[in-house]
Amino acid sequence: MLQTAVLAFSLSTDAFAASIAKGARFQSLTLLRALGIAAGFGLLEALSPLIGYLLGLQFSGLIEDYDHWVAFIVLGCLGLRMVWKSFHPDEVEEVAAFPTWGAVIATALGTSVDATAVGVTLALFSDNIPMTLLAIGLVTFLMCFMGLRLGGLIGARTGRWAEMVGGIGLFVIGANILFTHMTR
Repeated sequence: MLQTAVLAFSLSTDAFAASIAKGARFQSLTLLRALGIAAGFGLLEALSPLIGYLLGLQFSGLIEDYDHWVAFIVLGCLGLRMVWKSFHPDEVEEVAAFPTWGAVIATALGTSVDATAVGVTLALFSDNIPMTLLAIGLVTFLMCFMGLRLGGLIGARTGRWAEMVGGIGLFVIGANILFTHMTR
């Protein structure tokens, strides 16, 4: 359960960082608009690991002898990438004059790519996929809503720190899977 919570938090941090940036830029978002944006992020963040999970099921039998290494490498690389991104923010998303639904969907898809790769590892190690996906979607929704509402108050810099912490979380989960498998 703790691993699911850490995974959900870690996957939601890049969406949280993007939400803080959107909230800082568009401080007049209505409550309904913020709820819709957060729901879109949460839904895409929950569906992305499902796609990866279904792909992972196809290959899990082929790699079961070294699946712990695959999980460590995938989660470790994603975690390190998120940490790197936290120090090198991408300014491209701030081009729009206001947050159109197209821009929101593009941002949500961009932040959920990592979740698809993580979904592959869920096929190798998770035993309760529906609960894991629900946790990812709910945590992402809550963090995005908070990010949108707090963005104007705390600024985009805080979002980068959240993404760094999330990256560290993914790396630790991968290391834990490897350690657990190696010590059996």
